[in-house]
Amino acid sequence: MGMLYLSSAQIVLAQAPVNDVVSWPSGLLLLASILYAALGTSPDRLWEIEPSSGIFLFSGLPKISIPLMQRVTWTSNACHFVPGVRSANGVSNFWIRAENVTASARAEALQKALSLLQCVSWDIRAEAVRELKLDTKIWKLSPEGLIYPTSQVAFRPDVKPLISTPDIKLPSLSIPLAWDFLLFATIEYHATQHWVVEVRRKEHIFSTYGMPFHSVVNVDSEEDALAVVAAQMVRRPHGQSSLRARAREIMDPQTEHFFLDLDAIDIDVPICSIDFHAYAPERSKVSASLRELAHSYYMVVQHIRRHAPRNNCDMTGHIARINFGQTLWVALLGGAVLDNGRMTFINLPETRANWKVSADHAYLTRVESVLAQLESVANTPAFESTITGAGGISRGTAMPFLVAGLIGQMIICYFLSVGTSAGVWTSVILANSLYAGRLHDWHSIYFGKSNSSSQPGLKLRVPDMKTDWMCIATFDRSSPKEGLLRQGFLLNILGLTAAVLGAIFQSQTRDALGFSPFTPTPSWVVYTSIALCVGTSAFIVLMLFLQYITEKTWTEDAMFPTRVMAYTTLSASLIVVALAILFRVRNMPELWPILDALTWISGLPLGTIENGRLFSVDDNILHLVLLNRWMMGAVASAVGSSGRR
Repeated sequence: MGMLYLSSAQIVLAQAPVNDVVSWPSGLLLLASILYAALGTSPDRLWEIEPSSGIFLFSGLPKISIPLMQRVTWTSNACHFVPGVRSANGVSNFWIRAENVTASARAEALQKALSLLQCVSWDIRAEAVRELKLDTKIWKLSPEGLIYPTSQVAFRPDVKPLISTPDIKLPSLSIPLAWDFLLFATIEYHATQHWVVEVRRKEHIFSTYGMPFHSVVNVDSEEDALAVVAAQMVRRPHGQSSLRARAREIMDPQTEHFFLDLDAIDIDVPICSIDFHAYAPERSKVSASLRELAHSYYMVVQHIRRHAPRNNCDMTGHIARINFGQTLWVALLGGAVLDNGRMTFINLPETRANWKVSADHAYLTRVESVLAQLESVANTPAFESTITGAGGISRGTAMPFLVAGLIGQMIICYFLSVGTSAGVWTSVILANSLYAGRLHDWHSIYFGKSNSSSQPGLKLRVPDMKTDWMCIATFDRSSPKEGLLRQGFLLNILGLTAAVLGAIFQSQTRDALGFSPFTPTPSWVVYTSIALCVGTSAFIVLMLFLQYITEKTWTEDAMFPTRVMAYTTLSASLIVVALAILFRVRNMPELWPILDALTWISGLPLGTIENGRLFSVDDNILHLVLLNRWMMGAVASAVGSSGRR
């Protein structure tokens, strides 16, 4: 069976060493398979298969922080700001606790974003040209291009109109927060512009009849803004707001027409649940009450009025139209997702170190770099049409593949332990080789079903580039899509459990299922495994010694991962070899689980260095270390299957 898969190293990793396929002695095919697989596979692929690397990958986010790693001078292409993580430096990623970005830094980032990006635009877009001319009997323009109803309101001329004051005085200076801009974008997002909605509030009526697409209503209080935001909530899909179902549809042959009695609505309960980038969990969607939405709408409208160019829009006819994409990114760069989501900066022009850099400085410098890249496309149609993106994958519907993968892992580990000479650790690592890079794993929920699956989040592309993102923002506290799929905590623990059960009930299962009689592994195979393990350890020592005498960097902070890897692996390897010889000489093969336990435990520090991710180390040394670990597993398997003499 196993010999059918010798066409590539990747497939060889998946082969099961079944003893009765060939006439080789028991245990020899397993040893040959391990050698062929471990020698012919790249170290990063071996690392994805390594069982101990998955202990800290349950959520994919950092759970520990090593002080020495904070002093290295590495430069990383990706920096993630996530709440609740431990700030950590890695060779590929910097992780910064988002709570460490202070309120003053967030306010400064927001001001920097607002200095370049505008929430509205006054240019005449193609869709505006297709609209009917503004009906001045219903709507009028302010000098800033904002609209307000006239004294006559469509459909209800006998009722006192809401928001009918043409000359609104600006209130005392108050700067909107990033969350206000996010809710302002939320109000506009997915609202069907041509739907007519009438909102009754006490004795007032507000109607969207004749309201220009993407226009801004000039409200003079939060009370007035309530009707506007309520109408926008009705003009969207049912899944985004419960107000859609609360509104009464009016039969109208011209267009969809709704009526909402706002007096019957509790304005202090969450009324919307909006996910800008698709498939975020419900707890991570943007949710707010009507009162909160009205407050944000009012605050942003006043901001627009203060910063609008004095171009007498009431004379020229230019309407201020909401630039949804820029408004959203003003909020995101201003820190709107730092409290519960993730902000990733990647592919920025300059590489940055994280040594002696505060969270505020790290965040602000990256925001400045993003804005510098956006300068050529800011406030133009190209911003939304060419450099922004959104999307994601359906994480919830991937759960059946997780369940199927876990069941398959347990079955494979159990029968590898029962029907072959593989020990517990070796059974799990062979089973992991089947799943590395496959869909049957916890972390496949973040990766999708194909290579073209979009990474969840709102994205900014580097201008004039088709593939390189420079900023990714998610509303849920998630792990970024990076590298190949890795096996995770559940896959390893359930595989370990199944392999242990297989070892315990090996005889009973073999008898019940009619397996062939068990054949002990010859002593020479056991000692060959021990010799290979010792030889691999010797090569590691030799390479580290040559590196030391030529580079003399062994004591530097950047060599901390190499030191941990060497100390834990070499010491464990020597102990495993010594115990294996002892067990063989004293005829105690039943103690082989101790060897597997040492192999497993010795890998935990490696999975700790960068929370389960591939760490900074020389590829050749890493390859030898992982090969050494496979040899340790081979020694445990050989001793356990040798039987008493």
